[in-house]
Amino acid sequence: MDRAEALAALIDPARQRGLEIGPLDRPMVTRAMGPVEYVDRASREGLVAAYDGHDVDRARIPEIDHVWGEQSLLDCVGGARAYDYVLASHVIEHVPDVFGWLGEIASVLADGGLAVFFVPDKRYTFDARRPVSTGGEFVDAHLRRLRRPDARQVFNHVYDTRDLKAPPLDEAALTERARQGLDLARRTDAEYLDAHCWVFTPASLVDALDLASRLDLLPFELAHLEQGTDEFLVALRRLPEAMPPAARREAFTASAARLDPPDDAGTGGDAAVLHAQARAALARADAIENSTIWRATAPLRALLGRLRR
Repeated sequence: MDRAEALAALIDPARQRGLEIGPLDRPMVTRAMGPVEYVDRASREGLVAAYDGHDVDRARIPEIDHVWGEQSLLDCVGGARAYDYVLASHVIEHVPDVFGWLGEIASVLADGGLAVFFVPDKRYTFDARRPVSTGGEFVDAHLRRLRRPDARQVFNHVYDTRDLKAPPLDEAALTERARQGLDLARRTDAEYLDAHCWVFTPASLVDALDLASRLDLLPFELAHLEQGTDEFLVALRRLPEAMPPAARREAFTASAARLDPPDDAGTGGDAAVLHAQARAALARADAIENSTIWRATAPLRALLGRLRR
């Protein structure tokens, strides 16, 4: 999946008004491309300070037009449904209340507007070991109107994520990880601790959206679903404000049937880590297998393979 091509097929930045959530130092749409505004949880100055020492080019962080904190997104941007599209890259998995967050995005989109998200596919990331998020978890977070990651979300992120390039954790390291998770979980009432609150595959996210549609929580239908190497793109189309609930549900089910998302393996565990490591290895192999050196050394690799066997 080429991100620029995928976006070009969905939005027209030069002619449409857009809002990008969490651009950090790599906005997908720049101000030179068209009328776009940026929203984040802090001002540019706050983000520059927060990412000191991280792998972020702080000089490239743009000015933030709207700081989205405790107030609703609609209030944050001035109270008007004025946007033709909303973009977010690798943000949805960090959001404490997904259903509430998506509802606030719907509140600023014009009828027919698109919400476009790039989402990490947990099967090929450090979340591979974790099970996909479940319906009850989404509903619980929504009923509690979470505005910051809670103890469960932070602990699961710390304890269950794994570096796919590193060897398995030994007993001491796993115990230390558990204790770190508990220490951070105890701090969630007092401060905002960033975490992967949710883990998705394309099918599991569609399932979550289907649940929100059944509960009449979100006025969206599916517009596009595309798989990448370790992420996927999902685009949601804002249904008309005046559409009755039954019609909204019918529109969502029809759109899901058209896209026919794959029935993927969504379970977690150590087997998922091995699967993700294998996929990562295949991706690296794809990048080099057509090189001249790779072809020239093929007989030697074959001989070494026979000797190892």
